[in-house]
Amino acid sequence: MGRIIDKLRKDSTWMGVFLGLICPAVLFGIIELIIYIIETQSGKTNILDLQKVILLSVIPNLFILRYYLVKLKYDYTGKGIVLTTFLIGILFAILEFTL
Repeated sequence: MGRIIDKLRKDSTWMGVFLGLICPAVLFGIIELIIYIIETQSGKTNILDLQKVILLSVIPNLFILRYYLVKLKYDYTGKGIVLTTFLIGILFAILEFTL
């Protein structure tokens, strides 16, 4: 367990991109699984739109960004997290205004 934490404590842009993609992807999967279970149990469809789930899945990036910028002072990792959050925001905007 200590080796994993040591690998996560790296000040690099690629580590920030990795964290900025993995955490929202995991939360996105969890939310989609919960929505699927609720839809199969209740019979209702379209409880949450895809755009709203994408927007909700970005929330962990805020906490991770604060941890890496304020507590650890890792600027490059923070820049990678901001970059992926910005790209996810662009994806949200494209899906919101085209669908």
